[in-house]
Amino acid sequence: MMGARRTAGWVALVAYLVCGALLYLSVLPGADWHWPPDFRLMGYTADSIAGFTGALRAEGLASYGQVLAVWDRVFVVAFAAWLILTGWRGGWMRYAVAFLAVLYAGVDLGENAAIARMIGTSQDTWVEVASHLTMAKFSSLYLCALVLLVHLRWAR
Repeated sequence: MMGARRTAGWVALVAYLVCGALLYLSVLPGADWHWPPDFRLMGYTADSIAGFTGALRAEGLASYGQVLAVWDRVFVVAFAAWLILTGWRGGWMRYAVAFLAVLYAGVDLGENAAIARMIGTSQDTWVEVASHLTMAKFSSLYLCALVLLVHLRWAR
Protein backbone atom coordinates (compact mmCIF):
# COMPACT_ATOMS: atom_id res chain seq x y z
CA MET A 1 0.00 0.00 0.00
CA MET A 2 2.81 2.40 0.87
CA GLY A 3 4.50 1.79 -2.50
CA ALA A 4 1.29 2.47 -4.43
CA ARG A 5 0.65 5.64 -2.42
CA ARG A 6 4.18 6.86 -3.02
CA THR A 7 3.94 6.08 -6.75
CA ALA A 8 0.60 7.88 -7.07
CA GLY A 9 2.06 10.86 -5.23
CA TRP A 10 5.12 11.04 -7.48
CA VAL A 11 3.04 10.70 -10.65
CA ALA A 12 0.72 13.47 -9.43
CA LEU A 13 3.68 15.71 -8.56
CA VAL A 14 5.39 15.20 -11.92
CA ALA A 15 2.14 15.80 -13.84
CA TYR A 16 1.51 18.93 -11.77
CA LEU A 17 4.98 20.27 -12.56
CA VAL A 18 4.58 19.53 -16.28
CA CYS A 19 1.19 21.31 -16.24
CA GLY A 20 2.79 24.28 -14.53
CA ALA A 21 5.69 24.38 -16.98
CA LEU A 22 3.36 24.24 -19.98
CA LEU A 23 1.17 26.96 -18.50
CA TYR A 24 4.04 29.32 -17.69
CA LEU A 25 6.14 28.67 -20.77
CA SER A 26 3.47 28.40 -23.45
CA VAL A 27 -0.16 28.96 -22.45
CA LEU A 28 0.20 32.22 -20.53
CA PRO A 29 2.53 33.86 -23.08
CA GLY A 30 0.17 32.59 -25.82
CA ALA A 31 -2.73 34.34 -24.08
CA ASP A 32 -0.98 37.65 -23.32
CA TRP A 33 -0.54 36.54 -19.69
CA HIS A 34 -4.27 36.22 -19.00
CA TRP A 35 -4.98 33.37 -16.57
CA PRO A 36 -7.02 30.37 -17.77
CA PRO A 37 -10.56 30.07 -16.47
CA ASP A 38 -9.95 26.89 -14.46
CA PHE A 39 -7.91 28.89 -11.92
CA ARG A 40 -10.88 31.08 -10.98
CA LEU A 41 -12.04 29.81 -7.62
CA MET A 42 -15.36 31.65 -7.63
CA GLY A 43 -16.30 30.86 -11.24
CA TYR A 44 -16.46 33.20 -14.19
CA THR A 45 -18.59 34.66 -16.94
CA ALA A 46 -17.92 35.03 -20.65
CA ASP A 47 -16.99 38.67 -20.02
CA SER A 48 -14.56 37.91 -17.21
CA ILE A 49 -12.59 35.41 -19.31
CA ALA A 50 -12.85 37.35 -22.57
CA GLY A 51 -9.25 38.54 -22.13
CA PHE A 52 -8.01 34.95 -22.04
CA THR A 53 -10.21 33.56 -24.81
CA GLY A 54 -9.70 36.60 -27.03
CA ALA A 55 -5.93 36.69 -26.67
CA LEU A 56 -5.32 32.94 -26.92
CA ARG A 57 -3.12 32.32 -29.98
CA ALA A 58 -2.49 29.03 -31.77
CA GLU A 59 0.58 27.99 -29.75
CA GLY A 60 -1.13 28.79 -26.45
CA LEU A 61 -4.27 26.98 -27.56
CA ALA A 62 -2.31 23.87 -28.54
CA SER A 63 -0.49 23.81 -25.20
CA TYR A 64 -3.67 24.45 -23.24
CA GLY A 65 -5.35 21.61 -25.12
CA GLN A 66 -2.45 19.34 -24.18
CA VAL A 67 -2.71 20.40 -20.54
CA LEU A 68 -6.47 19.71 -20.46
CA ALA A 69 -6.41 16.51 -22.52
CA VAL A 70 -3.29 14.83 -21.14
CA TRP A 71 -1.39 16.28 -18.22
CA ASP A 72 -4.27 17.49 -16.06
CA ARG A 73 -6.01 14.15 -16.54
CA VAL A 74 -2.92 12.31 -15.35
CA PHE A 75 -2.61 14.69 -12.40
CA VAL A 76 -6.27 14.40 -11.38
CA VAL A 77 -6.36 10.60 -11.49
CA ALA A 78 -3.01 10.21 -9.70
CA PHE A 79 -3.90 12.82 -7.08
CA ALA A 80 -7.29 11.21 -6.41
CA ALA A 81 -5.55 7.83 -6.07
CA TRP A 82 -3.06 9.38 -3.64
CA LEU A 83 -5.90 10.89 -1.58
CA ILE A 84 -7.67 7.53 -1.44
CA LEU A 85 -4.53 5.57 -0.56
CA THR A 86 -3.50 8.13 2.06
CA GLY A 87 -6.90 7.92 3.73
CA TRP A 88 -7.31 4.15 3.43
CA ARG A 89 -6.76 3.20 7.05
CA GLY A 90 -9.09 2.16 9.86
CA GLY A 91 -12.63 3.34 10.37
CA TRP A 92 -15.56 4.21 8.19
CA MET A 93 -14.24 7.65 7.18
CA ARG A 94 -11.94 6.05 4.63
CA TYR A 95 -15.05 5.43 2.51
CA ALA A 96 -15.97 9.10 2.76
CA VAL A 97 -12.44 10.11 1.70
CA ALA A 98 -12.57 7.68 -1.23
CA PHE A 99 -16.02 8.89 -2.30
CA LEU A 100 -14.97 12.55 -2.15
CA ALA A 101 -11.72 11.87 -4.02
CA VAL A 102 -13.62 10.11 -6.79
CA LEU A 103 -16.17 12.94 -6.83
CA TYR A 104 -13.37 15.49 -7.12
CA ALA A 105 -11.73 13.57 -9.96
CA GLY A 106 -15.00 13.20 -11.84
CA VAL A 107 -15.87 16.87 -11.51
CA ASP A 108 -12.36 17.98 -12.51
CA LEU A 109 -12.36 15.74 -15.58
CA GLY A 110 -15.82 17.05 -16.49
CA GLU A 111 -14.55 20.60 -16.04
CA ASN A 112 -11.65 19.90 -18.43
CA ALA A 113 -14.07 18.63 -21.07
CA ALA A 114 -16.39 21.61 -20.61
CA ILE A 115 -13.51 24.10 -20.84
CA ALA A 116 -12.21 22.42 -23.99
CA ARG A 117 -15.70 22.64 -25.50
CA MET A 118 -16.09 26.23 -24.27
CA ILE A 119 -12.78 27.33 -25.83
CA GLY A 120 -13.76 25.68 -29.10
CA THR A 121 -17.26 27.18 -29.33
CA SER A 122 -17.31 30.26 -27.05
CA GLN A 123 -20.98 29.63 -26.33
CA ASP A 124 -22.37 31.15 -23.13
CA THR A 125 -23.95 27.82 -22.18
CA TRP A 126 -20.54 26.10 -22.08
CA VAL A 127 -19.06 29.02 -20.15
CA GLU A 128 -21.77 28.62 -17.51
CA VAL A 129 -21.34 24.84 -17.33
CA ALA A 130 -17.54 25.13 -17.09
CA SER A 131 -17.81 27.85 -14.46
CA HIS A 132 -20.08 25.76 -12.24
CA LEU A 133 -17.82 22.75 -12.65
CA THR A 134 -14.80 24.87 -11.69
CA MET A 135 -16.50 25.96 -8.48
CA ALA A 136 -17.61 22.38 -7.78
CA LYS A 137 -14.06 21.12 -8.39
CA PHE A 138 -12.59 23.41 -5.75
CA SER A 139 -15.43 22.71 -3.31
CA SER A 140 -15.11 18.94 -3.63
CA LEU A 141 -11.32 19.11 -3.37
CA TYR A 142 -11.43 21.24 -0.21
CA LEU A 143 -14.08 19.02 1.35
CA CYS A 144 -12.05 15.91 0.54
CA ALA A 145 -8.91 17.46 2.04
CA LEU A 146 -10.81 18.47 5.19
CA VAL A 147 -12.32 15.01 5.66
CA LEU A 148 -8.93 13.42 5.00
CA LEU A 149 -7.25 15.59 7.64
CA VAL A 150 -9.94 14.83 10.21
CA HIS A 151 -9.77 11.13 9.36
CA LEU A 152 -5.97 11.01 9.67
CA ARG A 153 -6.21 12.74 13.03
CA TRP A 154 -8.78 10.24 14.32
CA ALA A 155 -7.18 7.15 12.75
CA ARG A 156 -4.06 7.40 14.92
